[in-house]
Amino acid sequence: MPEQLKFQVNNQSYTENCHPGTSLLSLLRQLGWFGVHRVCDSGDCGACTVWVNDTPIHSCIYPAMRIKNQSVTTIERLSQNGELAPMQQAFLEAQGFQCGFCTPGMIMSAAKLPELSEDELRLALKGNLCRCTGYQAIIESIRLSQNSQLSTEAINCVSLHSPLSTPHSVGESIPKQDGAAIVTGKASYTGDISPPGLLHLKVLRSPHPHARICKIDTQEAKALPGVVAIFTHEDVPRIPYTTAGHAEPVPDPLDHYLLDNKVRFVGDRVAAVVAESVTIAEQACQLIAVDYEILPHIIDPVQAMNASRVVIHDEPESSQIRDRNRNIAGQIFLEYGDLEQGFVEADLIVENTYKLPAVQHVHLEPHITISWLEPDGTLVVRSSTQVPFHCQRLLSQIFNFPQDKIRVYKAQLGGGFGNKQEILSEDLCVLATLRTGKPVQWEFTRKEEFTATNSRHAMTIKIKSGVKADGTLVAQDMEIIGNTGAYGNHGQTVVFLSGYIPLGLYRCPNKRLRGFAVYTNTMPAGAFRGYGATQGTFAMESQIDEIAQKLNIDPIEIRLKNLIRPGDVINLGKSEDHFNLIGSYAVLECWEKVTQSLGYVPGTPPSVEGSRCRGVGFAVSMQGSGLSKIHIAKVKLSLLADGKYELRTGSVDVGTGSDTTLRQIAAEVLGVSVGDIYIISGDTQETPFDAGSYASATVYISGQAVKLAAEKLRDRLKNEALTCGEISEEITYAADESTLTFAVQGVEVEVDIETGKIQVLRCVQAIDLGKAINPRICHGQATGGIAMGIGYALSEELLFDEQGCILNPTLREYRIPTAADMPPIEVILIEQADPHGPYGAKGVGEITTNCTAPAIVNAIRAALAIASRNAHATSCRLYQLPMTPERVWRQLNNSSP
Repeated sequence: MPEQLKFQVNNQSYTENCHPGTSLLSLLRQLGWFGVHRVCDSGDCGACTVWVNDTPIHSCIYPAMRIKNQSVTTIERLSQNGELAPMQQAFLEAQGFQCGFCTPGMIMSAAKLPELSEDELRLALKGNLCRCTGYQAIIESIRLSQNSQLSTEAINCVSLHSPLSTPHSVGESIPKQDGAAIVTGKASYTGDISPPGLLHLKVLRSPHPHARICKIDTQEAKALPGVVAIFTHEDVPRIPYTTAGHAEPVPDPLDHYLLDNKVRFVGDRVAAVVAESVTIAEQACQLIAVDYEILPHIIDPVQAMNASRVVIHDEPESSQIRDRNRNIAGQIFLEYGDLEQGFVEADLIVENTYKLPAVQHVHLEPHITISWLEPDGTLVVRSSTQVPFHCQRLLSQIFNFPQDKIRVYKAQLGGGFGNKQEILSEDLCVLATLRTGKPVQWEFTRKEEFTATNSRHAMTIKIKSGVKADGTLVAQDMEIIGNTGAYGNHGQTVVFLSGYIPLGLYRCPNKRLRGFAVYTNTMPAGAFRGYGATQGTFAMESQIDEIAQKLNIDPIEIRLKNLIRPGDVINLGKSEDHFNLIGSYAVLECWEKVTQSLGYVPGTPPSVEGSRCRGVGFAVSMQGSGLSKIHIAKVKLSLLADGKYELRTGSVDVGTGSDTTLRQIAAEVLGVSVGDIYIISGDTQETPFDAGSYASATVYISGQAVKLAAEKLRDRLKNEALTCGEISEEITYAADESTLTFAVQGVEVEVDIETGKIQVLRCVQAIDLGKAINPRICHGQATGGIAMGIGYALSEELLFDEQGCILNPTLREYRIPTAADMPPIEVILIEQADPHGPYGAKGVGEITTNCTAPAIVNAIRAALAIASRNAHATSCRLYQLPMTPERVWRQLNNSSP
């Protein structure tokens, strides 16, 4: 029975009937306090932190019943009379946020901390997770607020209402335009609205890795009070599609269905329930009875491809599958030169196999969609998506609904990293709205994020390299087997880039790439920051380092000898396979800055103190900026009657600050301040088309579209008399060339050979990014990317049992880096204007992750080079991620895993 509670929230009095088991988080959001964010429901992330009687608590695990006669404070209360609180101001000044989903909880926790040393502060923040920033700007923000020397004028220099009126333009670190809303909890994310009559959707998921559905009985579930509708495969159109957000013609297998009569992994969709509440929908799912025919399953991609009678996609309707009988979703074969002759000419041949795990994106905002019908028949889809226009097109195809009558738009986005370049929640939500006529919301739980979305592709990569005695590469053969999981979304393109990028990075006259995206009965893999280059870079940079060791050549020297140079063409495959080129090139300066910062001297032996050994390692990578000729961006720029400008772009700011950098580009051309330009973005009804936020394309392609539109408008205004009406220009742009961004990374690590524990002591990354439109935003992208790389290297791995069921589907068990895990990070932006990007800018979002894991593994090898206390240390090199203490210890002691 509900109990009546009297309490206060932000000095407002409430009397509410509350059911036992209700969390304070749920109650606060029901009352409209949306600055409190739902992430984990287990007290592990801190995004829901509020104060109860001035004591910080995690509201997701705090029973609402306990606030009877108590006072609650949320982020919305901190700013008063139009002025920011000191901690909010500090976060705004030091830009201690990106997507901002963790920021309210972070500020509420930080505001109650005493003055601490930096190390103490990092430990104190272990209960607050951030996936975007790498924590560096967060620590700087808190220390800025706690600095006793900080003047009152500095604290109050930006009010909630102050415009961006100072003339700023390209190259200036102006604040992100959404900063004030983020630090005050006023930023509106997808789930922060509740249309009248809102229904909730939940999905019954498969407990089996591979099974055919013989019968579904929904009668008992439908009889549950509050259930509005239930859908199974018998109730929906059978149209194959890909969930990947790609431009047409899509390169992916069309192998997915709204609901299917066959399930292919533990967590696959079986039935959808629409009810008056989340609780009722979940209860109804448990009441659905399903009769399954259990089928043989397979979770190993090598076996699935070579020695299995299991055919995961035997349905005739699916198409664009390379070889369904061998479970091959996609296949790549590229070669150049005479590989056999190259190996004959080699003085040394090195061959290794590298194993890369599946890892999760862990964007703090889950997948969430709200859909409804407007009175004029327009279908509105408010979704946390990186690709609103691709989503609009797919929904039109699935439901045979006029595309121009579908509006898909994103609100504030709480991170994505590629997992929201996917249509995972919008389809069933729209089905429910079209069938019921009601607004419907579907929000994934954190467990669903871990078990039923997408991961980075797990891969087995074999590289065989032949070199001359002086270190010159003469032959390289690379084979990649990528586990694409139950569905083929992104599989072939990810595998392609896993080989194309690292093989293309080095000059070598004889090369071959064989790649396979293989179906298994596990959760699908998809797009993830780096898009395959991350996996391939780890393998290649590990082997290049090993070659240098065997030839007794400095690891930097061997790279400089073989790296591609200006004027080179990537010599892999045929000319039509090439879509990247070298524009600006500052790689040599990157190497110089990194080695100088680390004080690296070739030949210096590692430091050994007791059981702890220290060493330095390096890695280099490249990444394309956008997709040439494919990624289309349109923008509309208008001079309004009030003298201000309005920029409309279909691009999506996923927390990267692109809404700000695009305004900077326009302001530079027009000679106005950023505050003079309004922006509307990521809305299929209100903005022109844009392919979306992925492939490091936003600044490079959408930014160039903005620049061209601004130049056209500027020139028109020079030649025309001003009128009282709006003057607009619209531009469509697709890059003819995709220029390459380069990064060099050096790290120093300490390895304890008695325990296998690894500590990253220092990290330096130099990025050849052309031009930093907003240096502070670029720094934030780099520190966040490095943090992801550290997690990939040392701790993150999705663990599967023999059924393909994920064993660690919680933040507590999965272990992304915390503030305490992050070393001092130095980011060096090397600016040499690129001839193809806007104002010389190149993509920077993905490249920042690629080098971290290989630099760490190479530093570990260097650290153990003379660890004489352990007889096996001199041969210690790891070929598998993550490099956990157990794996390091076993390698040191030649123990079996």
